[in-house]
Amino acid sequence: SSSPTLNDYCIKLNKNSLSTYVSSSINTDLFVPKNNYKNDHKIVLGWTGTFSSIPFLESIKHVLIELNKVCDFKLRVISNCDFIADELDLELISWTKEKEVEDLQGIDIGLYPLEDSEWVLGKSGLKALQYMSFGIPTVATSVGTSKIIIQDNFNGFLVKNEEEWIKILKKLIEDASLRRRIGTEARKTIIDKYSKKVIKKIYLQILKNQTKL
Repeated sequence: SSSPTLNDYCIKLNKNSLSTYVSSSINTDLFVPKNNYKNDHKIVLGWTGTFSSIPFLESIKHVLIELNKVCDFKLRVISNCDFIADELDLELISWTKEKEVEDLQGIDIGLYPLEDSEWVLGKSGLKALQYMSFGIPTVATSVGTSKIIIQDNFNGFLVKNEEEWIKILKKLIEDASLRRRIGTEARKTIIDKYSKKVIKKIYLQILKNQTKL
């Protein structure tokens, strides 16, 4: 199962109480960093997701509007539905398989807002994994699987309220060296723990153990 919460649920359903948490994986040969970690352009805050996740982005619209009063940035939304924010420099991009990598590589800071709900606790944290694979510093709500993937102020940031969102995003926008430090550790985390090659070994070990039962 792709989250600890789902794994606990599956254990209860399994007659042998057997289930293993296996994270989503990333093709690190395809999802590669391209960021120069410089402030020679308008910094791009980015979010990607589908119609079911748009409410999470809506939940921090006020944060982004307030941040825009003290920082100059662009918001890139890669999705299959609309997002309206007239107060912001907004770039809407329709998600396509062909341009997914290129569009994500153009982000300087990844946004992963969530809510504390049963639905969110079942999410795998794939969005964070994708950003991190590109070496993009990620700011995520401190809930669910994000707390397993992200070590706060090491390979990303975990925030709990609007004040923390604004404080961390402002700091990341202004400090290119911080983006580089966090982004470099993020990429290393994905290589070491969440790449397809690593997750493949976990799956094979599970199957090997099953043959012994």
